Amino acid sequence: MEQIRDYAETLITKKCYVDLFESFIFEKECVEILMSKGLGLAIVVGSAIMKLPQIIAILPGDTTGLSLPTFVMESITFSVIVMYNYLQGYPVSTWGENFFLLLQNYIIILLILIYRKQLFSLWTISGLLLYGTGIWMISTGFLEEELKPLELQIRSQSTVISAVVLAGPGALESILALCTNVMAPISRVLQIYKNWSEGSTGQLSLPTTFLAAAGSVVRGLTILKEVPDPILLRAVALSVLLNNIVLAQIIFYRFISTGKVEKDKKD
Repeated sequence: MEQIRDYAETLITKKCYVDLFESFIFEKECVEILMSKGLGLAIVVGSAIMKLPQIIAILPGDTTGLSLPTFVMESITFSVIVMYNYLQGYPVSTWGENFFLLLQNYIIILLILIYRKQLFSLWTISGLLLYGTGIWMISTGFLEEELKPLELQIRSQSTVISAVVLAGPGALESILALCTNVMAPISRVLQIYKNWSEGSTGQLSLPTTFLAAAGSVVRGLTILKEVPDPILLRAVALSVLLNNIVLAQIIFYRFISTGKVEKDKKD
């Protein structure tokens, strides 16, 4: 019981724990913190199985409608978000779902590569080596000291070039901005374009897409309350928009468009 109390106090502060659960004083600030933390943890727990319907949908061997670049770009973005938040010391309740989504994305990518017979292709092996090297360089700080002199030199010359440390924890903010503001939106746009060009959403899972759309809205609220980081907020706003477009495509192509075709056949 004492361990539960300690964890609760860590999440919502000792004052709010005492006020809410011992004195039964429901101040607005403490209630908002409790709701924010609760929603954040709910997202993290739910994310552990969020992409399970998608995995089940493609297990028979059908990867129709799935864009491999989308899942690859998503995985890179999830990786950077996890490392960024972890090294910044942000609460797990504001980013933990990205870790579980990353693990599930690994499974989906693996299945796509297996079913499309691309698992041992040159592109797959090269991409895996590049991804692993990048993650290792960023998370360990490798080459950070070597690149700092270059950063200082660029800044001292007052050029218009934005100095960016390309490796080490110091690079994460710049890389996160790139991933969340460029790569993540592009990954969803690729899926949106694939759906539109094929006139179908194939094996895209409706439950997974719905949970992603709803979860991104809730995640935006928790980030706004707990860690109003502008980079993360922009990323969530784009995620909400694009996830809902994909959701709308699934609803249209599977229910509305199909219904019209069947009606035309009857006529």
